[in-house]
Amino acid sequence: MSDAIKHIILVVAKYCGLFRYFRSKYRNRMRILCYHGFSLKNEEKFVPGLFIKPEIFEARMKYLRDNHYNVISLEEAFISAKSGTIADDSVVITIDDGFYSVYSSALPILKKYDLPSTLYLTSYYFDRDCPIFTLAVNYMFWNSDIADFDLDKLNIDGLKSVKAGTPELEQSKLKIIEIGQAFDNNDQRIELLIKLGQITGQDYNDLNKSRILNLINEAELRKCIEGSMDIELHTHRHVFPTNPTQAALEIEKNKTRVNPLLEKPMTHFCYPSGEWAKEHWHVLDELDIKTSTTCENGLITADTPVHAWSRFLDSARISQLEYESELCGFTEFLRNLRGR
Repeated sequence: MSDAIKHIILVVAKYCGLFRYFRSKYRNRMRILCYHGFSLKNEEKFVPGLFIKPEIFEARMKYLRDNHYNVISLEEAFISAKSGTIADDSVVITIDDGFYSVYSSALPILKKYDLPSTLYLTSYYFDRDCPIFTLAVNYMFWNSDIADFDLDKLNIDGLKSVKAGTPELEQSKLKIIEIGQAFDNNDQRIELLIKLGQITGQDYNDLNKSRILNLINEAELRKCIEGSMDIELHTHRHVFPTNPTQAALEIEKNKTRVNPLLEKPMTHFCYPSGEWAKEHWHVLDELDIKTSTTCENGLITADTPVHAWSRFLDSARISQLEYESELCGFTEFLRNLRGR
């Protein structure tokens, strides 16, 4: 379906009263919203599926308040779903990863509208004074206006001068990321980013100081907690291996790093990158995980498996009309009509 046709359908549906009808029809189903980062510079153009402008996020939160949606915590959502008593128009706000902008941009907005939220905090880059390596590599190339990149200077076998916008450049980026991820320590990755910045015309120190791709630190985490944010599990390295033992280890490392800073146990989980399989469910049960959220669209009922809770990924790609359609349940109706 083209964007133009979709827009026309949503406009007609809203002004024919279908948004109100489906909000009433699906009032006892739960909606979970998913966010990642909030633009401090130009991140919403860099990865529009992950970032959103703060002013748009504020408009979303204001819409929830003005239209009397029942915003609850994830723990409240779990209790109500378990008891089969989901309150009308229930909405849960979740945020993945823990970007610095969660503290600097999202937290003040959530406090302004007095809305509870859940932050799924991945722990490897938490409290590290550096950007996430994979994002930094891609951002340096994306934000560069250089036409030819002399990658020979990186002294990585197989890399040579490549032109911007070519398949060869994409392959080179993957190679750089592969090499960097295999390093024994983070200092080596930072050294590689400094060299890459010189090649792409991007100053690593400026990128790091901007913190657009950095996670929060411990002091900022405490401020988030004070602002009614629950902190929950999102693995240590933002990966969830298919091997059950390794998957469990990722969660345990995440818990070991973050949970000592909290007053209560971390018992809710978000699959990194939304990748999940039923084969993991027994691992999650053994770790006493109450709920696990995906990045698949859908509304939640009391019968929805607790380790397959759907969420609506809101971002710069989503219009206000699409947001309203998802909240009221009209988009859920369309998905059911198409047989998902």
